[in-house]
Amino acid sequence: MSASPEPNSNGLTKAIRVQRERRKLWHREGEPSMLRFVGQIGVLGWIIVAPTLLGLFIGRWIDQKAGTGIFWSAPLLLVGVVIGCWSAWRWMHQQ
Repeated sequence: MSASPEPNSNGLTKAIRVQRERRKLWHREGEPSMLRFVGQIGVLGWIIVAPTLLGLFIGRWIDQKAGTGIFWSAPLLLVGVVIGCWSAWRWMHQQ
């Protein structure tokens, strides 16, 4: 009887390889500076704020042209928040 590898062994091998590469990078470059962390927080904030403001701007522009109060502003603001949070989540997982 030959021992077949478990289905999750490939995932475990990949996780170990990623951990090893991160450790090598840390040894080579050292601890990230405080300015880098502050910069990442700033970028993360703008990733969320920019689409939110864009959605609000477009919504207000449509409302002014159509005379609809805040009919378009509120939904487009929420769409901007969702897009911003989704983008931030993707950016964090790529870092």
